[in-house]
Amino acid sequence: MEAEGTVPSEGLIPEVETERYVIEENRCVIGSDVGGTKMAVGAVDARGAIILRHEAPSPARDGEKMVTTLVELVNGCIEAARSEGFEVVAVGIGAAGFILHADGVLMEAPNIAWSMVPLEKISTEATGLPSFLDNDANAAAAGEHFAGICQGVDDFIYLTLGTGIGGGIFAGGRLYRGHRGTAAELGHMTVDPNGPVCGCGRKGCLEALASGTALEREAAALARLKKGSLLLEMTGGDLELLTGEMVSAAAEKKDPAALEAFKRVAYYLGLGVVNLIHAFDPETVVLGGGVARSGHLLLDELNEVVAANGIPSLIAGTTITLSNLGGDAGLIGAGAIAWEGIGGPS
Repeated sequence: MEAEGTVPSEGLIPEVETERYVIEENRCVIGSDVGGTKMAVGAVDARGAIILRHEAPSPARDGEKMVTTLVELVNGCIEAARSEGFEVVAVGIGAAGFILHADGVLMEAPNIAWSMVPLEKISTEATGLPSFLDNDANAAAAGEHFAGICQGVDDFIYLTLGTGIGGGIFAGGRLYRGHRGTAAELGHMTVDPNGPVCGCGRKGCLEALASGTALEREAAALARLKKGSLLLEMTGGDLELLTGEMVSAAAEKKDPAALEAFKRVAYYLGLGVVNLIHAFDPETVVLGGGVARSGHLLLDELNEVVAANGIPSLIAGTTITLSNLGGDAGLIGAGAIAWEGIGGPS
């Protein structure tokens, strides 16, 4: 679907970028992908296509401002969709943090300064529309099932690899949320009890060892030991400035420190994936998020780790693949959560 161009963002908070797409249907929902770095809010149609999108940085250190920014973005998106002739029927929010799904409450988030926020109620009151809240990784998994690589796949696990690691589990064609709605915090499984401290305060979580943050940490440590690393050149010698994008670019150029960092991350990620395959017997494990955009640098090593550590009869038949929705998985998935909440798009 081709973008028509950029739409001005008057009336919204500053630094909002908007894209508009051509679509025929006139019913849509609003999907909100709320992370620690940015918020992406868009109108999503019954096929999972993004009609229009608004984005803004997340004020992650200010919980009250997080809520205000989200409400302004959602209302701005509703107004924009209606001005294009669309009927907006619901709002879905995929938020980073631990979610009480039945209550529509965000309990807390390791990397964002908000807690016990009744986001579902706040959105409903602010928009006048039925609103539904879920964890952002759950939402991304729903996006893959609704319009991504797992359409028609009833049993799969989704891992989003970014600043942290989130997860979503589909079992029997439905999201598995657990009895309170807090299930699938897969980034917080312990893979090394003596490992580094995670954002949640515990040691050795998968997130602390295999996330984008972990990749940057490992790459910086290795670059200090390997003279002539491209990573030193890229950062002007200040490895505090190192980003995951730099590590990926250096790895593509066969930089030893960057390649070794990917290998270390793939090792721990592989251990986590083995545990998940043993526990859930998924048809597919899907990798999404920022790190997964360089997933080809992970996949070979990851598959080797899974093969070396998994029980052969249990890992046979499970495919590890990359998301085909890229950065849109969370937004489309939040839309899918909204459609689910009102009984589907039909």
